[in-house]
Amino acid sequence: MSRNLQNRRSFLLRTGASLAALFAGTFNSSSVFAKSGLNYLSRIKGLIVDKTHPHYPLWRSSMSWYIFKPERFPDKIIRASSEQDVIHAINYARTSGQKVVVRSTGHNPARAVLRNDGLLLDLSQLREVEVDKESMTAWVQPGIKAEELLHITEQVGLAFPAAHTGIVGLGGYLLGGGLGWNMPEYGIACRSILAAEIITAQGKKVIASADENQELHWAIRGSGQGFFGAVVRYKLQLYPLHTSILLNRYVISLDNMEKAVEYFEKIGNAGDKRLETFIKVGRFYPSNLPEAKRDLVCTVGFFAFADSPAEAKQIMSPVVDSGISNISLLKKENLNISYKDLYRPPETDYSSPNRTVVENMWTDELGKTLLLLTEKMKNEPPTSPRSFLLGGWSFNSTFEDPSSCVQTAGRHYLSWYMIAEEEKHIDPNYKWMDESLELVMPFSKGHYINEIDTLRYPDQVQHCFSVKSWKKLATLRKKHDPDNVFHTFLGHT
Repeated sequence: MSRNLQNRRSFLLRTGASLAALFAGTFNSSSVFAKSGLNYLSRIKGLIVDKTHPHYPLWRSSMSWYIFKPERFPDKIIRASSEQDVIHAINYARTSGQKVVVRSTGHNPARAVLRNDGLLLDLSQLREVEVDKESMTAWVQPGIKAEELLHITEQVGLAFPAAHTGIVGLGGYLLGGGLGWNMPEYGIACRSILAAEIITAQGKKVIASADENQELHWAIRGSGQGFFGAVVRYKLQLYPLHTSILLNRYVISLDNMEKAVEYFEKIGNAGDKRLETFIKVGRFYPSNLPEAKRDLVCTVGFFAFADSPAEAKQIMSPVVDSGISNISLLKKENLNISYKDLYRPPETDYSSPNRTVVENMWTDELGKTLLLLTEKMKNEPPTSPRSFLLGGWSFNSTFEDPSSCVQTAGRHYLSWYMIAEEEKHIDPNYKWMDESLELVMPFSKGHYINEIDTLRYPDQVQHCFSVKSWKKLATLRKKHDPDNVFHTFLGHT
């Protein structure tokens, strides 16, 4: 800082103090804070785009990967090029009285990264990964994507429960919990966060772990978009790589849906934790026809993660023995696949950017909820034939952990997605979702923060946490961000 600027700042401070009685604080430190904020802004080496920039509309649009954007406009978008940029951006926001929302890759379906006014802090370019094979750990920055991380860890014989969709960034995924590959064995991904480097609302870098700043370590394990800081690095527990993955896939007519549910329950009760089961209901068959002309069917994929072909077959045996193949229209069995094959996009991934409304629940009654929503899809088709249901049977092995704020309160996971081909489909999609929620809510045991529309359904946010955890989060926010520098959950103030 130059001597002239220091002298000017001293003059302003002295003048403000001497005239306080006359002007009742009108010329207090606000001008100093404004200049301080501009000083922080000038130190940022990354990209800064404000509303006056000719490319602002394009940059704003790129912050969320969904096609249909909400009418919310941040004052500035800052794409950080370093950890230091993050510190300067947060200091700028605090001293200029603006709020901050943090983005990794913009996959949150509520489009929570787009807020009115304030600062959108984009961390997508922070992408470094450091793997320690001996300790089976890795330090990762928030912009690295799921498939990229697994490719890196696979080279040294290690794995991580990364997102099922390969282009999802680790930052928001981990912060909101993280439902990833082989979750029945590994658990929800945030519980594999050993430590993190966090830039606080005061612009200070701290380490959070089980040994220091335990409150922050607890909060980053599942608080999602409501977290009151910016995580610039995570230390993750990695796991031995399973060398043999076996896939069995079936297509089942809705005429056999009730029988299929019986088989799912039987397999789930007998299955190994290394058997991951995904059930989808949508217009998937036959696949060579346009979606609107296809039949509404149930498809199910069983993934066995093992360390030898023989072990994989043993893990898959409850599926083979169940008789499910006898009620299938189409089946593909004993497919040997790799981790790379896990990221060959399924058909539902291609419609992801068209999602307008997303819902989910933890439940112990997945069969009942699947049957109810399937019947509704059959009798009252959504606006787009690409809308679908997705269930994870016996997906959850640990319901609650005192070292994490996240709550996974049911044995199974169910999510469903309304797709829009045109903007005029959005309102009918919300109506369909409102009705479907009323239909299945008696079977809900809670929600997953990364896949709910927190603006449309703000009451659901609290149900992503236990009562005790929800109160603790509020207390920690007041303690660590007393000036509300960071935006909280969309739909909450």
